[in-house]
Amino acid sequence: MRDEQYLLGHSDHEEQRLRRQAQELAHETRWLIEEIGVAPGARALDLGCGPEGALLLLAERIGPSGAVVGLDVSARSVALARELVRGRGLAGVEVIEGDARATALPRASFDLVHARFVLINVPRPEEIVKEMITLTRPGGVVACHEGDYGTYRCDPPHPSWDRLLDVFESFSRDRGIDPFIGRRVYSTLCAAGLVDVRVRPLIHAYPHGHPRRPILIEFIDNIRAGLLESGRISEDELDAHVQALREHLARPDVMVISHLFFQVWGRRPGATAP
Repeated sequence: MRDEQYLLGHSDHEEQRLRRQAQELAHETRWLIEEIGVAPGARALDLGCGPEGALLLLAERIGPSGAVVGLDVSARSVALARELVRGRGLAGVEVIEGDARATALPRASFDLVHARFVLINVPRPEEIVKEMITLTRPGGVVACHEGDYGTYRCDPPHPSWDRLLDVFESFSRDRGIDPFIGRRVYSTLCAAGLVDVRVRPLIHAYPHGHPRRPILIEFIDNIRAGLLESGRISEDELDAHVQALREHLARPDVMVISHLFFQVWGRRPGATAP
């Protein structure tokens, strides 16, 4: 997974957003780890961990007798994650730079391989799923937490929301990225040979003051240069829609309906992992 293939880029602003996201989604990720039943002393991989990902939660669950590895394609993300791990004194957590499609990590060496919002931001996600399974021990678990733009709306509606979401989705598809992959993760894991595949759907409302309310504008800012280069929208039109949407979202009577999220996990056939 080359750096330029990650849709949202690796600007300082995006790294800060990912740090906030780790905190905002901590309760959901903790639920998933507990539901899977990750045991103390296990080995876990957080694929596409960014500057934090699930590293702290996995380390909390696994304890000092186990090992957690974080992998990300961005050298900047890796440096930030390593700084975080050092600051927390987590000797059992290692963060490495690498390609999610070809990690070069030992085959069948992890009890859990986890990825959050990776498949929705890269082309050819099936290749990443294949690598995740290859890295998992027989009896171990592959787990994904993915999004789907099918429910992403604001109410009352606004034409600037519709226009910006349309160009975002079109830009994604032009790069081989499926903005609706969340609904396909269950079938993808089943087709890849996992067993006991389970799914938990999640949806949220972002009322006035919620920190995740302006995510569409943040995503548009991340891909701004590419959007303008593609010719899908002019700079004047883009700026006008962003400003109009900011004003709309500032209204206390406007609610944002989140993406539809899917937590999906399944077991690699074989002996039960420790």
